[in-house]
Amino acid sequence: MKNTIAILTIAGVAAGVQASGSQVIAFTSFENAFVGDQYVDTGDASVDHDYVNNAGQSDVDFLADGVEIGFDSEYFNTRNDVGATDGDFIGATNFTGTVGAFTDGVQGFELQDTDGTMRTTFDTVNSPLGPNSRIEFEWNLMMDFYVQETGWESDDQIHIWVDADGTQIDILNTAGQDIDDLGIEGAWQMATVNLTGFTSVTLIVELESNSGSESLYLDNIVFKTGVPTPGSLALLGLGGLAVTRRRR
Repeated sequence: MKNTIAILTIAGVAAGVQASGSQVIAFTSFENAFVGDQYVDTGDASVDHDYVNNAGQSDVDFLADGVEIGFDSEYFNTRNDVGATDGDFIGATNFTGTVGAFTDGVQGFELQDTDGTMRTTFDTVNSPLGPNSRIEFEWNLMMDFYVQETGWESDDQIHIWVDADGTQIDILNTAGQDIDDLGIEGAWQMATVNLTGFTSVTLIVELESNSGSESLYLDNIVFKTGVPTPGSLALLGLGGLAVTRRRR
C-alpha cells in the first residue's frame, strides 16, 4: 500500500541532535504538565466539546508557563460512542511501559482509546522575525511521536499537521490507509517540517480509535531557527560591507 506520510524527514530518533547555530523559539516536552489519575470526561459524549482538566487527573489542557508552550484538547463525536467518559489514559503521562522511555525528559503526552476523535491543538508559534523583515531565517518544527504496535482497524486514523498561515501541511495522515501497513509502529519517529517563509504556525494532532491498546504518544516538540536563507545572507553581506566602508 502506498505510504503517503507527507513530511520532509521521518526516521528513528537520534536524541540530542541539534543543528549548528540553531536557536529554540518555542517547545514542549510536557515536563511541566501535571500527571495524575486516568482522565474521565464529565461532558456529554454525544456532543462535540472541549476537554477540561479535572482535579487529580492528568492534564489534557496546559497553559503556557513561560517555559513550555500550551495546548488544548477537544472531543468530537465521530463514532456515536462514549468518548473518554468511561475513563482513558489521555493527556500528560509518565508511563513508559509502551514506549520504553521518552525522548526528552520523563514525561510525554498520550492520546488513547478515544472512542470518537480527540484533537490536541498547541499554541500558535510565530516566526522569529516579523513579516516585514528583510532578513529571513530558516525555521523548522521537529517533533517525536510513537504509534503503539497493535491491531489497528481500517477506520482508525491518525492525523498530525500544521496550519501555516492558513495552509495545511500534513506531517502524518493515515486516512484511507491501514496504520499497520505504514511501518511506523513500535518505535519513536522524528518528523521535521521546514517552516521558512511562513509567519504563524499551529501544530494540531488527532487520533480516532476505539481500543485501549491503540495509543499515540508525543514528545520533544521544538520550533527552532536554522541559518539565514541564501538571499538573506546576501543582504547581510552587503550590510557588513557598507559598515566597513563607513568606518574607512
